[in-house]
Amino acid sequence: MGRSPGMHVLDAHTPSLSHHEPLLDGRPAPARTLFVLGEEGGYAAAPRPDTRLVLGRNTPDVHVSIGARDWHVSREHAVLRCQSDGSWVLRNGGRLPIRIPDAPALLREHEAPLPGGYTPLYIQGTRLHVVELLISTGHQAADEARPDAGTRDLSWPLNPRERLVLVALFQSYLLRADEAHPLSWKETSRWLNEVPGQRGWTDRKAEHVVDTVRRRLVAGGVGGITADSAHPEAIKHNLLRVLTESATLTPPDLRLLDTGIGE
Repeated sequence: MGRSPGMHVLDAHTPSLSHHEPLLDGRPAPARTLFVLGEEGGYAAAPRPDTRLVLGRNTPDVHVSIGARDWHVSREHAVLRCQSDGSWVLRNGGRLPIRIPDAPALLREHEAPLPGGYTPLYIQGTRLHVVELLISTGHQAADEARPDAGTRDLSWPLNPRERLVLVALFQSYLLRADEAHPLSWKETSRWLNEVPGQRGWTDRKAEHVVDTVRRRLVAGGVGGITADSAHPEAIKHNLLRVLTESATLTPPDLRLLDTGIGE
């Protein structure tokens, strides 16, 4: 699909928008610029009235591809439209509902205004599809790097097996579900055994993987994630905070629960 003036392509390697606002031509984006990031890249669009971004399965005739091989996702599933005042509206044109955190699910032909900042969208077809939205504030935080500086990665290293277990454990937080809480080890292992290519998970195996991650973080100077530094009930919550605030875990990681971790 062609680009309108004020639109910029985001390639498939663009980091999660949850903790990172891309620069446009080496500069922060103007206020109310909309960033949209899917599984195969996305777009940034300046807040110009009647600008439209189309999301759906009909690649390449949409701006952002969702569920290219999922027949439950509509060819043009959603439209993001800029209004005359520079605000953005999301319209669901697909059969499946679109879930937005802290709001009722958006049903077919319904519209909703988009709040400022970061918003993930969830569409559950044959698997979970996650689209990230970010509406720019128009300025960088005081501690952000200069445009000509290298990118600083604050995330902690995880191997694919560790990432999968942590996503299963903390999935309700990544989904921004109401009353989110870490799963029990029993619930975590049950979810892991449902993931394609995964079997033989037990409570203890899942806990052992997370213990390995905790020990690595402790060695790196992280506190509050061991029994001698925090109440047992707080350990999982503290670990979650470390992993999300460093963008080690982000909403797009939820896709692992439907796709697995590959070979």
